[in-house]
Amino acid sequence: MAIDPVDFREAQHRNWSSAAVGWKEWSEFNGRADRHISERLVELAGVRSGSRVLDVAAGCGEPALTAARRVGPEGSVVATDISAEMLAFGRERAAAAGLGNVEFVESDAAGLDFPPGSFDAAVSRWGIIFEPDAEAAAGRIRRFLRPGGRMAIASWGEPDQVPFLSIPMRTTMARLDVPAPPPGTPGPLSRPTPAAIGGLLEGGGFSTVAVEQAEVTFEFDSPEHFTAYVRAIAAPIRAMIEQRAGDAQEEAWDAITRAAADAGGGSGPLRFSNAVLLASGAA
Repeated sequence: MAIDPVDFREAQHRNWSSAAVGWKEWSEFNGRADRHISERLVELAGVRSGSRVLDVAAGCGEPALTAARRVGPEGSVVATDISAEMLAFGRERAAAAGLGNVEFVESDAAGLDFPPGSFDAAVSRWGIIFEPDAEAAAGRIRRFLRPGGRMAIASWGEPDQVPFLSIPMRTTMARLDVPAPPPGTPGPLSRPTPAAIGGLLEGGGFSTVAVEQAEVTFEFDSPEHFTAYVRAIAAPIRAMIEQRAGDAQEEAWDAITRAAADAGGGSGPLRFSNAVLLASGAA
């Protein structure tokens, strides 16, 4: 592997912790756009009333909270994430929703440790794809599941099919002359094909793996609104830009605004549809 897993996880911890405030501010906006992805992951994982569910890299609580509603008071959900700040907001959301059947645990995917058969289902929405050794993590999670238990995960599709990420990512890399990451580097666009995302579960020993495609559409009032969103929630892009000093940072954000306007056809409202891949398999 061309990256050091320990250093990479430490950087992920810093980046996502710093983005927690933005995720809180944009929570309702995101929920309107991607709620159906959480619901579908819960379905693909076979979650039902009374199920015990593990959410890996749950961020600020999804699809953990969706699963908690599905399992009801007889079931339980453990939501894990590398960022304590993200989990703190997840706890707030669970309390506000009256969901007392969710436990929040700070851990990266590679560090999870539960007895065999602890869960009936596992989910991860755009989460486990950030783990440097994702196949090994999937294998650990499989052992936490009862025989026949299911896991369902989500990734974004090919960069050209995910403009809300690829536009600011490409613009930032070009503007700041940032080289492409080493092959195999985890990230939001690192598992963009059915073979790549399905292979993550297969590499973890899951069987009867299937992959389907969905779509998430974001609507922004203007290119500036789009950039404000990216600036708040896109931890990998923020990390690249914040490494530069002074005016270079604002110039990069301005370049993203211009690129969004070009892609959206002007200074008015923008609508970006983005491909999502959902993979599921049995333990």
